[in-house]
Amino acid sequence: MKGLSKQSILTSLLLSSCLVAPAAFAQDEEDDLTLLEEEDVIIVTVERREQSLQDYAGTAAVFDGDDLKAVGVQNIQDLDGEVPGLSISNNTGNIEIYIRGIGSSNNTELGDPAGATHLNDVYVPRPSGFGAAFFDIQRVEVNLGPQGTLRGRNATAGSVNIIPWKPGLGVRDFMLEASYGNFDETTVEGMANIPLTDTSAFRIAGFSKEHDSYYKSVTPDSADLGLSIPTSEAEGVGVAEAADDMGFRATYLNELTDRAKLTLTYDYIEQKGTGYTGTNYANPLGNGVNPEDISDPREVFGRGFTPREDTEHWGFKAHLEYEFDNFNVEYIGSYRDLLFDFEFITPAGPNYAGALDTFVPFDSVFDNFSRVKFITDSESVVHEIRLFGEEEKFLWTAGAFYFLENQATFLGTTGDRNPFFQGVEFNQRTDTESLSFYGDATYDVSDRFRLTGGLRYTEEEKNRFGINARYAFGIGGPDFSCCFINGVAHGTEGFQFTGLDRTIFNPDTNGDGQIDANESIAFFFDGIRTFGNRDGFDDVFPNGQQIQDVFPDPTTRPECEGSFAFVGSCANFVPDFDGVIDFSLAPFNSSFAIQNGSTQADFLDWRLRAEYDLSDDNLLYALVATGNKSGGFNDNVADTDGIAVASPADNAPQDFDTDTLAPTYKEESVTLYEVGSKNEFTIGDVDATFNATAFFYDYVDLQLTSLQSTAQILQFEGIDLTDDQITRLGGQVNSFTFNASDAEIYGAQFDGSLQFPGNWNLKANLLFLETEIVGSQEIQDSRFQADVSPTEAVNQSIEGNELPRTPNVQFNGSVSKAIETDTGRWDFIGSAGYRSSQFMTFFNGIDYQNPDNPRLRLNDKVEGYWTFDAGVGYSHGDDDKLRFEAYVNNLTDEQREQAIIITQFDNTRFFNRPRTYGVRARVRF
Repeated sequence: MKGLSKQSILTSLLLSSCLVAPAAFAQDEEDDLTLLEEEDVIIVTVERREQSLQDYAGTAAVFDGDDLKAVGVQNIQDLDGEVPGLSISNNTGNIEIYIRGIGSSNNTELGDPAGATHLNDVYVPRPSGFGAAFFDIQRVEVNLGPQGTLRGRNATAGSVNIIPWKPGLGVRDFMLEASYGNFDETTVEGMANIPLTDTSAFRIAGFSKEHDSYYKSVTPDSADLGLSIPTSEAEGVGVAEAADDMGFRATYLNELTDRAKLTLTYDYIEQKGTGYTGTNYANPLGNGVNPEDISDPREVFGRGFTPREDTEHWGFKAHLEYEFDNFNVEYIGSYRDLLFDFEFITPAGPNYAGALDTFVPFDSVFDNFSRVKFITDSESVVHEIRLFGEEEKFLWTAGAFYFLENQATFLGTTGDRNPFFQGVEFNQRTDTESLSFYGDATYDVSDRFRLTGGLRYTEEEKNRFGINARYAFGIGGPDFSCCFINGVAHGTEGFQFTGLDRTIFNPDTNGDGQIDANESIAFFFDGIRTFGNRDGFDDVFPNGQQIQDVFPDPTTRPECEGSFAFVGSCANFVPDFDGVIDFSLAPFNSSFAIQNGSTQADFLDWRLRAEYDLSDDNLLYALVATGNKSGGFNDNVADTDGIAVASPADNAPQDFDTDTLAPTYKEESVTLYEVGSKNEFTIGDVDATFNATAFFYDYVDLQLTSLQSTAQILQFEGIDLTDDQITRLGGQVNSFTFNASDAEIYGAQFDGSLQFPGNWNLKANLLFLETEIVGSQEIQDSRFQADVSPTEAVNQSIEGNELPRTPNVQFNGSVSKAIETDTGRWDFIGSAGYRSSQFMTFFNGIDYQNPDNPRLRLNDKVEGYWTFDAGVGYSHGDDDKLRFEAYVNNLTDEQREQAIIITQFDNTRFFNRPRTYGVRARVRF
């Protein structure tokens, strides 16, 4: 098996490392450079220097890597709900991070995340594949609030920093761990820390994981459905969220001199499972079934083929540090390469009583290959040089940050079982360049009073070129009177897109400013590497032949002069096409738009902070901090000169105009006002901490992203359209981002801990959060399409609504206990989390035409819920050489939505991970 071979390779690699390690350096001590928790003091690096979390004048959370593993946290998505105010979801491969209501679902080439992700202190613009990055992790730091001054670009919400273990000097250490859990999950992880000299060391870590899908396909046998397709195409069709992951990381550390230190890191991760598709709830909602009445949302009807993810993400980092007499300098250089390739069909829907009766006819549902393929090829470079120093009363940092990203992106769809050959293709190249200069300093006004100030200036430029195409080639008999019941197959088994290897980017190959039918067909064929076994278009136009070769000129008949569409009495008939007879073909509302866009922006981030120590254990602080997130451009759409397209009865070719409308959006900005107190004290024999903070965010020009039709976008840009234009453009859906409103966010957060005698520890964190959209213009209701519901796809008010993903009350708590015995140590941890109800879109489920009885299809509310995790472990002896653990994550199996997408025909929901449990064993030697 493929997965077993990965695990065998990993084990062999680590054992080989053990054999070549020099035994003379075998020691039990850990390098003090890697110790970040001493005497129960939690050390963080949120301000680019080591300090106690209790001394940090701001809000942050820190997770020890072993503690996360103890309760079954496996990847960055599992951090969702572990920190009040933090929401993380996986939307078809895009990691979406929201912190206290600030975030973005626009993480494609058109936008940037608002929560900055860092791996080993390197900014990662596209964290796809990070499900396989959580191995050999020392800690994860979550910074709440804008971090623009010190933490790089696009950190208006905050940042998440995943910090792996570094090599330990003079430490010979090896670890091998294996685990097994439900869903047939098998995981192998290993590490080898090898001292090379007194001043250098090498650390290699590896990881492999497989598990079955978290979904269960309940598709009946093809015979029971009465389908004539091969059995293998109906039975055993896999569904999303199966894993086949692996990764490894190698780090070399060399203390070149007493003043200089060099660290080189290479990491590679891959995911080759079935990805994340979500489930479309439009069917049950349209039939009056409430989502809460579906007993198991992970029972779905699989169809077509098994989703396929093929993600490779690797990077190299060089980190050089040098100590001068009065200051230090460090350089970080990084190159990262991501290739995310995901092809899928969403399930036909969730299982509920009577669901099968709604899938009529069966072949149009279960033998439907309407596939979607995403490709993101991102190459990013980071260079950062930072100078920092500490004098008697002065702590300062100054630096420069450079970021470059070259992206190639592809989105392709096919419309199978449809009376038209239809689909879309977005194929673009996008370059982003960003340069920042920053400075930050803290001055001790007195022994107890400190002031901090910081500035960061940023210049950014984005450029893009590519093509967007929307295909709709009509098929039918005379007057389109036949062949529409079952539709025509397109994208069936064996089908492959050309993807990023396309050779034609401008369909107007003869340069006459128009796209005729032959150019349209040639462009279409260039985007397909291989047609499917049961596809029809290549049978109509074998080898991409031109129209006149397939259909002799029908206009030789007088009554057909000027007719191109071959309808009515002018239709040409092609006999016996794969069981479909008497059909003709015509361009029908296809459109093309060259994607040439460029944006430039510059902005300034700053922060001010005052700190006062009431005592050595009591801190008061107040701060104001700002952050900006980059603007960008949307997909180009044809302007009013390019709107008119050929109808089936027109002889004229489609209009094509490179003078397209390229709507852009500007950066969004956040100003945070926060006051807080951090306190350590003793209650009898109990050590305690209690921290409190109150905050207010002034959120300006927030970037709203929704799916809207071309007609809606043009109307939003102030262009008047005729009813005919609205009809023609209403079915063309684009992702559209715009600065439509401001928002206010305010709340209070409390956290504390109690350390009782006997190794009992209690921790709790409570957040009260209120959000409100203010100063908003009316926006298009993107839940409706202009061509389907023209009276509802109109401007509506979202003034006063809540921001998405902002529960008013959030709580996290944990209890842990360690018990020492004569033979070893037992320990356990239990944690609980609560979220009150929240909305997943900025429409808040409002039905503007039926406010008192809203339609279920518009429902985007997630009711409040609790989750519980637990873990227990036993370490044999006093050196942790042998350890056994058991864990359960999401004990009560709460299945709740992490994201919801609502359009005219979709209410697609992405859920948290179901209950998982397992056992693991670890040996160190």
